[in-house]
Amino acid sequence: MSALPTPAAVIVVDIGTVDPTERHSMVFDTFARLSPGQALELVSDHNPEPLLEEFAAELPDGFWWQCGKGRPDLWRVLIGKPVSEVD
Repeated sequence: MSALPTPAAVIVVDIGTVDPTERHSMVFDTFARLSPGQALELVSDHNPEPLLEEFAAELPDGFWWQCGKGRPDLWRVLIGKPVSEVD
């Protein structure tokens, strides 16, 4: 297994205070604005597994995902936009 890239820049998106009906669109909108090599750090009060499934369905080869959990009520996920390997 290859190591995940180190993002050139990370934008923090804390969805804890965002209306639940707007969370996924907020994350996708933020991700769409990223340049290749950048990532967003999602901070959530619940397991973001449904969001991972949505990313996998909509962008199967267009993202990378690294999930970590610091506390029982806090999830931190890096969602990155890959750098194309075009020479």
